[in-house]
Amino acid sequence: MKKFVAVAAAVAAAFLAAGSGSAARAFATPFYGLEPQPIVLRAEFSTSYASSSAERKHNIELAAKALHHALIPPEEEFSFNARVGARTEARGYQKAKIIVGGQFVAGVGGGVCQVSTTLYNAALLAGMRVIESHPHSLQVSYVKPGADAMVNYYFADLRFVNDTKNPVYLETSANGYSLTVRVYGEPMREKYVFESDIVGRTEPKEIVEKDTAGEYPDLKKGERKIVRAGKAGLTCESRLLRYSESGKFLGKSKLRRDKYQPIDTIIVEGTAEWEIVPPETDAEEAPAEGGAA
Repeated sequence: MKKFVAVAAAVAAAFLAAGSGSAARAFATPFYGLEPQPIVLRAEFSTSYASSSAERKHNIELAAKALHHALIPPEEEFSFNARVGARTEARGYQKAKIIVGGQFVAGVGGGVCQVSTTLYNAALLAGMRVIESHPHSLQVSYVKPGADAMVNYYFADLRFVNDTKNPVYLETSANGYSLTVRVYGEPMREKYVFESDIVGRTEPKEIVEKDTAGEYPDLKKGERKIVRAGKAGLTCESRLLRYSESGKFLGKSKLRRDKYQPIDTIIVEGTAEWEIVPPETDAEEAPAEGGAA
C-alpha cells in the first residue's frame, strides 16, 4: 500500500504538472510489469444545478471538492461515502431539499446525490465496473430515468472498481451552474454508451384537501385549486452498450431496473364564505313627481 501511495503521488504530480483538461498527458508508473501508459481523459459527464437554492449549491460544491483529485489504484474499489465523508452540519453541509420516502423534505446535505449521480455516469462511460448504485424513490430532474445514483452515508453508497492496470484519477469542477466529473487513466480500447427505456408508467392520484386552516381565504366554499401538480411514476431499464474503437457494436450489459414513485396531484378545496354586500352609491334619491323640491 505504501508503494502505491508513493506511485500515486508521483502520478498526480506529473498529471498536475502537465495541466488538467483533455489535452493533458502524463505517464503512469507501470503496474504488474507493464509498460507505462499515457494518462488520458477516459470520460466526462456534466449536470446542471443552476436553478438550485444557495444551500443546495453550497452542498454540491463542498462534495465535489472532496471528490476532486481522488486516485484509485488498479483493481481497487472506490467508495463515494468513504471519500466524501458524512454529510453533517459540523462538516459544513447545510439544509436543502432531499427525497425521503417519496417526499421532498429539508435535510442536511441536500444536493450531494447530484454529485454521486454525475460521478456514476462518468464512471460508467469510463469503463469502471460499478458494484453498487441506487435509484431515488422519485425521479430527479438533472438526469434521465435510470441514470441517477442516490447516496446516504449510513445505508446507500456508490462503489465501483478500477479494472485497468493503471491508476484512475478523478477531477471535478463546479462553477455555480454546471457540475462536471472527469475520469483520467490509461487509454480506452472500447467506447461505452448509456441507454435506458421506460417500460412502465403509474399515473398519479388526485388528492383533495379542504382548506380547514384558512390558508386560501380567497377560495370560496366548494371552489378548488391545484396546489401541487402531479407527476407519473415510471419503471425503467438501463443498460450499457459497448463499441470498438472503429464503432463496431460489441454487446450490452444490463445495469438496473428502477421504479420511481408517482407524485400525487394535491387539490385544495376552499371553505371561505363570502357575504353579498350591495354596492354603495352617493347619488341622491330623486323626488317624487309633483313633490316639493
